[in-house]
Amino acid sequence: MYDIIVNKLIQVKRVRKVDKNSYIERQKQVKFAVGMAAIDGGKPSPFTQKLLSRYENGEITSAQFKQAIMEQYTKAQQS
Repeated sequence: MYDIIVNKLIQVKRVRKVDKNSYIERQKQVKFAVGMAAIDGGKPSPFTQKLLSRYENGEITSAQFKQAIMEQYTKAQQS
């Protein structure tokens, strides 16, 4: 299973090369979101920080980011 996930991520990374302007725009979006959370005293978890980095680099889309967050914290609530 792990091999399948890694292979899919490699394929996505090859397909989604982010140009410099897109990277800068994504970086601004991440900084804004983290800043807004900080106003309320929030700080991204290590899991979320990794996802944010992957989003900035164009490895995942915003929809994939949201899905991963929902899955992670749905699991946490069920435990």
